[in-house]
Amino acid sequence: MWPVITHTSPTEWEWADVPGDSHDEKLSQSIIGRLTELLAKELLTEAEWFKPSQGDPSPVHDLEDLARRLTDVIPAAGTRAPRSAESLLATFFVEPPEWICLVPTEDPPGLPELLDAPDTPNHTPFPGREALSYRDHANVLREWHDRYGAEICYLDTHEVLLSVEHPPAAPSEAARVAIEHYAYCPDLDQVIGGLPEVALQVPTRTWFFWWD
Repeated sequence: MWPVITHTSPTEWEWADVPGDSHDEKLSQSIIGRLTELLAKELLTEAEWFKPSQGDPSPVHDLEDLARRLTDVIPAAGTRAPRSAESLLATFFVEPPEWICLVPTEDPPGLPELLDAPDTPNHTPFPGREALSYRDHANVLREWHDRYGAEICYLDTHEVLLSVEHPPAAPSEAARVAIEHYAYCPDLDQVIGGLPEVALQVPTRTWFFWWD
């Protein structure tokens, strides 16, 4: 039984007609890798909103160059403390969550497939402007679970909050994971800020995602 905190009554969940523990293991590329490739143009555009400490005036060449420059600006961004998960949740809800659901699963990252959440129709990175499926969400969370011990502790129709057992600490790795966060959830620019601000939540033990 996996505990999930939510604002949605258990009677309102739309239980999916797929096994909760199944996932597609035939993909030759990780879903996070695919998202960063598909969002590469938008991610590189983000670099126009911040300058590295040495003021490199040249255009950003690729995602590796973006990660390098982002690594350079993280210390300056660090002078601003990241908002707490409680503060971020309070931005969208007047009252704290009322429900603690116990969900039968041996695969906690697969909860998006099981509960049909989060619903993110405005994030359409795939060809034909297709949105992320619930399986896409599950596969993203599964990758972060395997790499960093990220577990779902809050799940609703438009939000996900992860508790991260061993988040990346090195600025270079935090920069790369911040790019992954932004590719997975571009609407973070509305609640956290640009890539330097997103990078501040990466070394913390709580990762917050919200889609408009």
